[in-house]
Amino acid sequence: MNIKINHGRIIGIENQTLNPILPNSDLSYVEDKDLFKEIRNYIKSEHPKLENKLTFADNVMKNSNTYLVTAVDMFSKKYHSDYRIPTQADLETDLNKFKGFYVDSGLALRNLTGANKEQAEYLFDQLKSRGIKIENFPLWLNLRGLELDSNLNFNLTDESIFSTEPSLNWASETKYSKVNSIGLPEAKDASAPRQIWTADNALSRCYLDWGSYLGSNNSGLAYSDDDGRVVLAKTC
Repeated sequence: MNIKINHGRIIGIENQTLNPILPNSDLSYVEDKDLFKEIRNYIKSEHPKLENKLTFADNVMKNSNTYLVTAVDMFSKKYHSDYRIPTQADLETDLNKFKGFYVDSGLALRNLTGANKEQAEYLFDQLKSRGIKIENFPLWLNLRGLELDSNLNFNLTDESIFSTEPSLNWASETKYSKVNSIGLPEAKDASAPRQIWTADNALSRCYLDWGSYLGSNNSGLAYSDDDGRVVLAKTC
């Protein structure tokens, strides 16, 4: 492995022996060890402040969180643009594939006073320039299309997708069956098996959880465990 150094900072990690095999389906876990190593090297070189909790065991990459999934999207866009991380709408097309695991897909911006207040304010300052007002809360933001800066702030890009989603303020454990074009609950349905989990955090991570519920109540943006999976979605 050759490590490039510039003024004492790692700017790139090269390993000529890597031969990553990209997925061959529309929605896939990272199941190639060389691809995992490429992702690991990218995070180490481009996001040195980001604690990389990703591991590779049982032939799959594990331990995702909000920051790491965003970094994987940036990696994919730069090096393997045929694949990006999925949107929540993408995940909704094959729910059975993800049962038993959690897959991070978005952020919920509800207010500017609760948990993750500083990160929420940072995002809202960018959203204001795009016409968003506090009255538009609660907002959903896809992780796909966001970018991390050197201080691990979430930054909007020209690809960023966000929308007002009233379901993010429903009572926790509200049941639903149908989703809208974003992949969020469309209407309450007391007889449905799926639930949405909510909270009053300023900024929450959002994910499809083990039982196909939508989690939007977790303020631990950096938390991960080995039930977490990064999914790659084919873009063409």
